[in-house]
Amino acid sequence: MRQVFLQSPWIYHKEPPEIVEIFFRYGVFERLKKGTPLKNGGASGRFYYLKKGLATFTSQDRSGRMFSFCLVIPGRVLADIDGISRENVNVVDKVIRPSEVLSIDYDTWYKHIGSDPDKLLMVTRGIIAKHESHMEAMIANYTLPIENRLKVFLKTMLKSYEMPLAEWNWLPLYLSEEEYAGLLGASRVSISRQFIKWRELGLLRKEKREIILNRGVFDDVYDWTDA
Repeated sequence: MRQVFLQSPWIYHKEPPEIVEIFFRYGVFERLKKGTPLKNGGASGRFYYLKKGLATFTSQDRSGRMFSFCLVIPGRVLADIDGISRENVNVVDKVIRPSEVLSIDYDTWYKHIGSDPDKLLMVTRGIIAKHESHMEAMIANYTLPIENRLKVFLKTMLKSYEMPLAEWNWLPLYLSEEEYAGLLGASRVSISRQFIKWRELGLLRKEKREIILNRGVFDDVYDWTDA
């Protein structure tokens, strides 16, 4: 699952309670419609804690193709990396489901986090961990065949929702084949073919839109810390 670093690819770790508390105490509550971009980076950028929903970072390559390199699930802070630098970069942070967030501006962040050495150290370590997650995702997309990328992503999803492997495993969230493809550097057709293959092998069941995977899907998922 991990090839170089200690962080899992694509999906961030949970935030420390000390940081989350700042958002609950001083944050502005917002309900956002699917597709709403967030104010990331720049002088007016904000920091966001995701209470409910899903978010992602997207960027556009030279050919105009959009790709995602991170999936943000509840319990995570986003827009904090470019929020600290206050630079505008070629990344769009947006929610991809109806979502609920708590947001704070830079002055609030600095007053309660950035000026506190202990909390700033937590944030610094967290940002390093987030970059490690990004790099693990890129390494997976560059080095693994599509089938293995999908296995690693799905095992990361289960781990991130603290769901230990069972004989049969319900995926904790629904993503479209297009969303899987955007995260894994694949095509929608290749993702669809892989799910069909597992279903024919008796390793996947579906109930409406719910996907249930047999633990055998993950038998050959590599993690360097297990070596």
